Amino acid sequence: MADRPRPVLDPKQLQTLAAVAETGGFDKAAKKLFLTQSAVSQRIRQLEEQLGQPVLTRTVPAEATETGRQLLQHYQQLLLMEDQLLQKLDPATRQREFTSLSVGVNADSLATWYVQAVAPALLEHDLLLDVVVDDQDHTHELMRTGHVIGCVGTRPVPIQGGTQHYLGAMRYLCLATPDFAARYFSHGVSHDALARAPSILFSRKDAVQGQFLRQAAAYEGSFPSFTLPSAQGFVELTRQGLAYCLLPELMLEDDLASGRLVDLFPGQYIDIPLYWHHWRVESRLSQALTEAMLSYCGRYLRQDKAAAAVG
Repeated sequence: MADRPRPVLDPKQLQTLAAVAETGGFDKAAKKLFLTQSAVSQRIRQLEEQLGQPVLTRTVPAEATETGRQLLQHYQQLLLMEDQLLQKLDPATRQREFTSLSVGVNADSLATWYVQAVAPALLEHDLLLDVVVDDQDHTHELMRTGHVIGCVGTRPVPIQGGTQHYLGAMRYLCLATPDFAARYFSHGVSHDALARAPSILFSRKDAVQGQFLRQAAAYEGSFPSFTLPSAQGFVELTRQGLAYCLLPELMLEDDLASGRLVDLFPGQYIDIPLYWHHWRVESRLSQALTEAMLSYCGRYLRQDKAAAAVG
């Protein structure tokens, strides 16, 4: 009996899978790739027939199956290896072209230090970034599912097939306007007051506010909250006196010195350690990003020896 031929992965099919997973639909993927929707469907069907199993869920939005996620991880690493090879074969030509990389970044890093940190690498290597924003505790999921080649997040343990570097910590203070503090906390930051005062969450996955309240006030209860996936939105809502929340010290201007905002828990704060994750198969471009971030964050983020040792 003849052996069954080993499947050969078609890069165009993998590109199409990545487009559907990124956009969430066959029609949007078709627009992204400048194809017809039937051509996209045909590529995905051929890939699934070759593998004998589905690579996408037929849901809205479409999502990668476990097999699809493994293929997306492979495709991201394939792109890095291809860029590395082309650079060796024809460095002069590659230097005149832009290369795009997808990265996952939490909103607070993007609003404060991230762009300044990677700017030298972007300029030197003609690099474009497709930035995907998520909560800092969940950016690693973007990498695990194959959507990005690297991510900034709080996970200290490398993802399977990847490695990570400790960047530093961002310090958060719990702040409000004086009027807000007088309205809700005139008798102190009690449990009753915390149960009534509105706060802000980045998303329903955001657990940092609850973690801080347990640490600072031994408060385990619920609290009313805005949901706002914008770092700058946190600052503006707080400055308008509509809520109190944790704000990164890097986003504050003269808010504390001028009295525009007050610290509800003087002397108490929470430091969030950040790590840069990337695949172990690393191209010169992802290496350039890594070196740029480590250089910048070593100077501008708080460095904690214990967290660095974990990293």
